Amino acid sequence: MVYRGRFAPSPTGPLHAGSILTAVASYLDAKANAGTWLVRIEDLDPPRIQPGAEKAILEALEAYGLESDEPIIRQSQRLEIYQEHLDRLIANDLAYRCSCSRSELKARMALTEYDRFCLNHPPADGTQTGVRVVGGASPSFSDKVQGPQAAETVSDFIVLRRDGLFAYQLAVVVDDELQLINSVVRGKDLLNETSKQIVLQQKLSFSQHKNYAHLPLILAKDGQKLSKQTLAQPVSTSLDHIRESLTNTFGKLALNPPKDLIYNDIIDIYRWGIEQWKLSKLPTDLKV
Repeated sequence: MVYRGRFAPSPTGPLHAGSILTAVASYLDAKANAGTWLVRIEDLDPPRIQPGAEKAILEALEAYGLESDEPIIRQSQRLEIYQEHLDRLIANDLAYRCSCSRSELKARMALTEYDRFCLNHPPADGTQTGVRVVGGASPSFSDKVQGPQAAETVSDFIVLRRDGLFAYQLAVVVDDELQLINSVVRGKDLLNETSKQIVLQQKLSFSQHKNYAHLPLILAKDGQKLSKQTLAQPVSTSLDHIRESLTNTFGKLALNPPKDLIYNDIIDIYRWGIEQWKLSKLPTDLKV
C-alpha cells in the first residue's frame, strides 16, 4: 500500500505551536514511509473563517518547507461533491431530515436513549432542518499512538447543519476517500470522532483500511488544549525561529534532537527527523 497522508487546517486563524506539531508529525510520518503528503484547506464554516488566515497558513507552511505533493484543495469549492454523497445517503434511507435543536436532543436523551423522533415523524415541508446519518456499530481499531480503541455503537449524527452548511464529518470522510488517504495523523482531540467517520465510511461503501495516529496535544499551563481559542501565539516565519521551532517540535515528538541540529539547514533538519521518526515513541500529552 502506497502511503498517502494529509494535513488539513481550518483557516480560523494562523498556525500555532500545536498545529505546527501536527503538520510536522504528519509530514515526517509520510516521508519516513516514502509516501505522499497533501495539504487540504477545511473552510466549510464561513462564520468562523478569519480574513487572511488561509494566506497566513500557506505562507507559514512554505516558510517551514512543508510543501504539498499535489495541488491544494479547498472544501468550499467541493460543495457539489458533498451534496452528491448526501443525496446518496438520503436515497438509501441511511440519513434523514431532522429539525431538532441541540437543546431538544439533550432534553430527550436525558429521559431515554434518542428515539430518532424525526426519522419516525418527518418534519413538515418548509421546516428548517439538518440531516442526520443513521448511526451504527463501529468496529474496534488500533491507533498507532493511543493504542487499541474498543468497538462502539455510534448514535445518529449531523452531516448537514440546520443552517445549510455541510458538517465536518461528511466532508472529511468524502475528501479522504477521493484523495485516497490511507494514513490519518492528527490531534488526539479528534480521536472520538473516528468512530463516526468509520460508520460513515461504511454507509458510503468507502474503503475502511486506514491507519490512524492521534497525536499528543500540547497543553497550556492551565491544562487547556493549545489552540486559537486559547489565544495561542502564531508561529514566526523567520529562519532562526523556524529552526528553533522545528528542533523544539522534534523534542516534543520524542526524537531527542542533538543541540547542534538547530544550526543546520531546514532540509537537513527534516532529513534527520525523517531518519529518527517513530510513532511508537510518542507520549500521550504535552506541556508548553
